[in-house]
Amino acid sequence: MSKTKLMAVETKRRPLLLSRRFAPLYILFEAGTFNDNALKNALIALITYVALINPAFEFLPGLPEAIKVPVASLIFTGPFLIFCAIAGQIADKIDRGIIFRWIKRAEVLIMLLAGLGFLLQNITILAITLAMMGTQSAFFAPTKNAVMPQWLDSDELIRGNALLSGTQFAILLLGTIIGTLLATTQPMILAALLFGLAIIGWLAAEACPPAAAPNPNLKVDYNPVTAIWNVVKKIFEHPEVLRPWLGIAWFYGLSTIFLTAFPNFIARVMGYDATVFMLIMASSTIAIFIGSILTMIVGNWKIWGPEAIRLVTLGIVGVTISALLIYLLPIPVFDGEIGKGTYQDFLSHPNTPAFLGAVAASSIFNGMFVVPLQAMAQRRAHPRIRAQLMSAGSVLYNTAVNVLTFGLIGMAALAMPPKAPFLMIVIGSACVSAYALYRTFHLTRQTKAYIKDK
Repeated sequence: MSKTKLMAVETKRRPLLLSRRFAPLYILFEAGTFNDNALKNALIALITYVALINPAFEFLPGLPEAIKVPVASLIFTGPFLIFCAIAGQIADKIDRGIIFRWIKRAEVLIMLLAGLGFLLQNITILAITLAMMGTQSAFFAPTKNAVMPQWLDSDELIRGNALLSGTQFAILLLGTIIGTLLATTQPMILAALLFGLAIIGWLAAEACPPAAAPNPNLKVDYNPVTAIWNVVKKIFEHPEVLRPWLGIAWFYGLSTIFLTAFPNFIARVMGYDATVFMLIMASSTIAIFIGSILTMIVGNWKIWGPEAIRLVTLGIVGVTISALLIYLLPIPVFDGEIGKGTYQDFLSHPNTPAFLGAVAASSIFNGMFVVPLQAMAQRRAHPRIRAQLMSAGSVLYNTAVNVLTFGLIGMAALAMPPKAPFLMIVIGSACVSAYALYRTFHLTRQTKAYIKDK
C-alpha cells in the first residue's frame, strides 16, 4: 500500500479539519485567500484615498480616476489568466504537495517585498507584489482542485469544498475590511500581518502529504496563448467536466455583477453611504457561508440524486427567484434632505427587511448551487489530466467575469435603468435554471452509469 493510501486509511475516521489529508490544505488556502484580498484592497485604498493627500501613492498619473481601480484589479487577474493553463500542466507533471510548498515559499518572499513597498511608500513595488500574488494564485488554483479528489474520498468532496468555499467568503470580507482600514492607517501592521499569514501558510504546506503526479512525462507548453487554447479545447472534449464548470463560471459572473453594481446602486439610487454597502456585503457573505455549511450537512443525502444534481437545481432556482424579488420589490430609498443615509436609516426603513432578506436568500442559494458543482467537476475529471481541466475551468470563469464586467460598463454607457444589472442576473440564472431542471428530470442511463463507474 502506498504512503498516500495508508495515510488515507489511517485518517479515514477523523473529521476533515483534524486530518492531514485536509487540514494543511484548508489552512494554507484560507491564509492565502486573506493575503490576496487584503493586498488587493490595500492597493485600491491607497490609490483611491491616500494618493489624494500623499503624492507617493499616485498611481498611473494622467489616467482618469475611474480607470485606475479597474486597472489595479487587472494587475491581479491578468497574471492569473496568463499563467493558469501553464500551471495546470505543471500540476499534472509534478507532485502536488511539492507545488504547494514552493508556492507558499514564494508567498513569504512576496510578502517581504510588499512590506518593503509599505515601508518605502512605493506604489510601484506594491503593484508588482500584487501581480506576483496573481501569478502565485494561478499556480495554486488548479493544483488545489486537482489534489482534492486525490486526498479525499468521493463522498467527502462536497464537505471539503463546502468548508473551503464557506470559509473563503468570510475571509474575503475580512480581507477587504482589514486591508482597506490598515492600508490607510497602519500600513506596517498590515505588512506584518500579511507576512505572518504567509509564514503560517508555508508551515501548513510543509505538512501536506505527498500527492504523486499522474503524468510525470508530460511535456509542458510554456507559451501562454497556446497553453490556454489547448486546455480550453481539452475541456470541450470532456463535456461531463465542462458542464459543471460553466455553472461555476456563472456563479462567479453573477457575483461580479452584485459586487460591481451594488456600490453605485446603493449610493446613487438608494441614497446611502458606504456603511450600508458594507452591511449588505457582510450579510451576503454570511449568507453564502450559511449556504455552504448547509450543503456540507445535507449534500450527501440520497434525495439529491447522483452527485447532488437536484441540490444544484434547488440552488440556482432559488437564486433566480431571490434575484427576481430584488428586482421587483420596492427598495429602501433614503428620503432625507441632507447628505446620504447611514446604516441606522437603512435598518429603520420599512422596505429594508424584505430587500435584505432577498439579498441574503440569493446568497444562501448561491452557496448551495456552487459547492456541489465544484465537487462534480473534480470528481468527473480524468486523474491523468485533472489539473489541466481544472485550469481550463479557471480560464472559463475568468472570461465570464471579464465579459460581464464589460457588459456592465456598456449598460452604464447606454444609461440603462439602475436595476438593469439585477435583471441581467434574473435572465442568466433563469436560463441556467431551465437547463438544471432539464438535467434533474432527464437523468439518462448513461449519466448514472458514468457516475457509478467513477
